[in-house]
Amino acid sequence: MDLKILSESSKKTKMIGEGFAKLLNPGDVVFLLGELGGGKTTFISGIAKGLKSKGNVSSPSFTLINIYEFTKDDIKYNLVHCDLYRVSGFKDIPDIGIEEYIYDNKSIIFIEWGNFLKEKISKDYLVINFDYILDDQNQEDNIEELNQKRQLTFSAENTYWVQKLKNFKEIKLF
Repeated sequence: MDLKILSESSKKTKMIGEGFAKLLNPGDVVFLLGELGGGKTTFISGIAKGLKSKGNVSSPSFTLINIYEFTKDDIKYNLVHCDLYRVSGFKDIPDIGIEEYIYDNKSIIFIEWGNFLKEKISKDYLVINFDYILDDQNQEDNIEELNQKRQLTFSAENTYWVQKLKNFKEIKLF
């Protein structure tokens, strides 16, 4: 199942993330794909806001993993944001320690640039693609507005995430 959502601004991308956070549970794994500057970290900041996480969200491009705590039902959990852009392949994963978060069921994990990892994990996951939208009308706008339009495509191939996407569609954020 694919669910496509148009975002005209970083504010809307963050709002989509905040709404999506309502459907997340510890143990969830989400892959974020798209070009540099595509809105992935903005989306994660919306997720963090929706989970009422403490701290400012920043891109883990150089740290590889950023962890933000949140509380649900009086239990502390982690929102884990990984950026594998600088990782050369699966052989480097044990050194990073991502698998401990993928399988601990105390974390919600978002992985950027992790295409090579998708087929190696034994858990259901969701993929979200962030694509720039360029059309004739946008080309007349100034460059800042041009770079704000994104299409977020949520893709699920398993019943767990298909059901979550159906529920997300009912929230009416878009």
